[in-house]
Amino acid sequence: MPISKTAAALATALSLATIAPASAIDDFFPEFGNEGIDVLHYDLALDVKVSPHVLTGRATLDIVALQQLSSFTLDLAGFDVLRVRINGTPAAFSRVGDKLEITPASPIQPQRRFKVVIVYRGEPTPIQDPTAPGDPDYLLGWFKYQTGTYALSEPVGASTFYPANDEPDDKATFRIAVTAERPLIGVANGAPQSIRAVSNNRREFVWEMDEPMTTWLATVHVNRYAVRQDVSATGIPLRLYTTNATPRADIAGYEAVKGMLEWMTAYVGPYPFDSYGQIVVDDPALYYALETQAMSTFPVGAAYQSIVTHELAHQWFGNSVSVKEWRDLWLAEGFATYFEVLFPHRYNTRAFEAEMQGLYNFAVRTNLGSAVVERGDQIFSNRTYVRGALTLFALRQTVGESVFKRIVRAWASQNVNGSVTSADFIDTAEAISGNPDVRPLLDAWIFQQPVPPLPGASAIAAADTATTATVPDIVGLACGGNNKRAHVVKCDVAATE
Repeated sequence: MPISKTAAALATALSLATIAPASAIDDFFPEFGNEGIDVLHYDLALDVKVSPHVLTGRATLDIVALQQLSSFTLDLAGFDVLRVRINGTPAAFSRVGDKLEITPASPIQPQRRFKVVIVYRGEPTPIQDPTAPGDPDYLLGWFKYQTGTYALSEPVGASTFYPANDEPDDKATFRIAVTAERPLIGVANGAPQSIRAVSNNRREFVWEMDEPMTTWLATVHVNRYAVRQDVSATGIPLRLYTTNATPRADIAGYEAVKGMLEWMTAYVGPYPFDSYGQIVVDDPALYYALETQAMSTFPVGAAYQSIVTHELAHQWFGNSVSVKEWRDLWLAEGFATYFEVLFPHRYNTRAFEAEMQGLYNFAVRTNLGSAVVERGDQIFSNRTYVRGALTLFALRQTVGESVFKRIVRAWASQNVNGSVTSADFIDTAEAISGNPDVRPLLDAWIFQQPVPPLPGASAIAAADTATTATVPDIVGLACGGNNKRAHVVKCDVAATE
């Protein structure tokens, strides 16, 4: 997520009628996705040439029709599509903008499972970020730089390197095979499966993500990487990918994730994936980190405890437990911000509460709106991060730390590999706590515009006079305005007003 320039880093309803290609179900980005299909698995074979920059792809999608399909669409930006087959039979296809429309030889019936193979080739390029329309500094998807390539796609950039049903509620498993020239290596989500030579100077690196993943979390990196490996206390393989451009002093910052993972597991519950990796991209133009599933991506110079903790917390909240709609992104960013602030104060409750009081003071002074947002260009605003984190803190102040932890653990365990809404969270918090005050409290914090009173605020202020200090080091609080997805390492309150 982008760093401020002043900072150091940063089932749908079943229809039996024959229909035209279905539209997306997310209101914020209606040009992306297709509610008529459910992709179960993506098998991507990506042959990457860095110079000249060409990607040749073979995508095999395992799909279930959710309604009768005379044709259907996938998102694919650019590329020449060479051929399409459905269950081995050639299929007609056409392009309309960044949509690939596929027409089977005969209509596909509801609940029918089928395979689509798409072969495509071209120079992958990023697309305009729809959360910042018209701003050329905000792009999404596949990027090339001097020494390699990488893909960062939140919210809708997956189509820049593979044909996707690019909407947040269609999660699938992935196999990604990356072929690159020696001595470059290919890194992707999940765990490495194999490396094999495909010619004298090219190798294939196969990765598998066995747990469902939403499309924008898929990532691919090609560069001359070195890997450091470790194992967590609970047996989770840990990998850190760096280049010669990664400062040696940053290595320890990333390796500290081992202790963070142990603490997060004790607080939240089991880590939801088979492994965890971190990869540092040496593109000087990259100024944000992203929680790409089981392989978080960082720019050079981002090895801060706050950022490393934030992206780790996302593996539970945002990745395993994903949002159904972008308007509810606080369920990802609010949780990650909460744990980012909590971790350094995990043994000092007063200091943690003082930090959260500082955030509350900021929210009141800036009249920060509801955690749920109304437009796509608001999803990376302080409302999502700060108001989201404060919503969780207000809940903790109401039910107490012990019950709050039970709510968090239940939320993470009951929704593993799932997609959720704000209403789901309210239901869980109410059921676990048994407290009649929880529903109205969360309704006010999540949906209503005025900043509600903070439970226990007077006691916190009396206990620690630091509540008027600077805003804590959080991800998502932007100096000088709502700079979306900002990783701000230290931001004075005065700079945000």
